[in-house]
Amino acid sequence: MSSSERVYSVNLEKIINDYTWNRFRKTKHLLRRPFCRKSNYYIDINWGYADFKHDTVRFDIRPYSTIALPGEIATGSAEASPSKQQGVDKDGNKNVVLYKSKYENRTPLDQQYTFTTTRETKASCNVEFQETYTKGAECNIEIKVPGDIVTIGAGLSGELSVTKTKSETFEETITWEVNTQINVAKGHTAEATVVVSERNSMADFEVKSTMSLPDGKDMPVSVRRISDDAIVYTDIINDLAPVFSEVAKENPNVELVKWKDQKRGMLRSNVILTTHGTCKSVSWKNQNVHVNSTAIVNEDPDSTLAEDGDET
Repeated sequence: MSSSERVYSVNLEKIINDYTWNRFRKTKHLLRRPFCRKSNYYIDINWGYADFKHDTVRFDIRPYSTIALPGEIATGSAEASPSKQQGVDKDGNKNVVLYKSKYENRTPLDQQYTFTTTRETKASCNVEFQETYTKGAECNIEIKVPGDIVTIGAGLSGELSVTKTKSETFEETITWEVNTQINVAKGHTAEATVVVSERNSMADFEVKSTMSLPDGKDMPVSVRRISDDAIVYTDIINDLAPVFSEVAKENPNVELVKWKDQKRGMLRSNVILTTHGTCKSVSWKNQNVHVNSTAIVNEDPDSTLAEDGDET
């Protein structure tokens, strides 16, 4: 079983459904309760009456030596594995050669050649949960990430908005363009290479999500009959404590915290939900063109013609 399948989650929808259904059944006479079948009804939760606030309390980058994340490169119109230089620094940055071309000048004069190319790389960010919460088949968690580590998906806010319940991947194709002149002295060869910096990183994060009811407002939850969609019961939740008290006792990732409703002057409870997971990122930056020139050995530059070498 993969790590993405071993997700321990708190299903808020199921907790509220079970609570409301039990309240509804208690309105029935004891003799009629066995005939009140849940399959004939559904619970209608209006999530708009609940507020969710997310606070990333931990985002720890793992040492590069513990990470093995191959970068995926698209060169031109076809997928290919680029040549990679061996140097990798302590932060996991390594130089990747996207394209190179060789030029030979066998003329008696210095020559200038046009070096032009377009290449693509794919940046990605994958978020996987180990422990989290869901609202039925949905999830909505915002993770604050450092902009120098995670370069896509976070936008201007610097937050990843994850909506899938187990894992979600954000991808972006980056286009690198080069159009420059290469000067080659007579009797010399020159090799021009396009180099960009690739960084693989992995981080462990923890997010505290607070579910609350706005000051002075309650959360209506209705029981509807499937046959005609009629509302047969509405429960008004004015405090989340009775709904989540049992799960808070059993699950360390669910916590009830008291707060004072300023409009009503009464104590109510917020639900603090803890999410743990990992964030894997592949990012790209710093395009450079490197030119290496060497003399042509045992050749007479005055007796030959200029030649543009093949792309490798």
